[in-house]
Amino acid sequence: MKKVIGVVALLVVAWIAINTSIPTPPKSKVCSAEWFSYVGQHYFDISDGQGHGPDPGSSEWLGSVEWKAKLPIRGNLPDIERCERIQQQLESHTFIINNALGLDISL
Repeated sequence: MKKVIGVVALLVVAWIAINTSIPTPPKSKVCSAEWFSYVGQHYFDISDGQGHGPDPGSSEWLGSVEWKAKLPIRGNLPDIERCERIQQQLESHTFIINNALGLDISL
């Protein structure tokens, strides 16, 4: 029985490790299509899991990213300023992301 528990624990730890990432901040131009794509793919899944959600770069998308990045949602600022604030947050914090579990931890 102890061996079975050990194997199950090992499989759980392996699954968590495979599905967890620590992304590096985007290097593309802030607020560009490439930047939106990188943030969406490597940091925060801003969809319902079925491909539905706000368009990358929209005010609603930026608000969701701000919220997940632990920033105040500043819809009153121009988009470029919001993107720059997000970029600064990504550069100054380490994010541990596990989308399968819905976890995003900021250190």
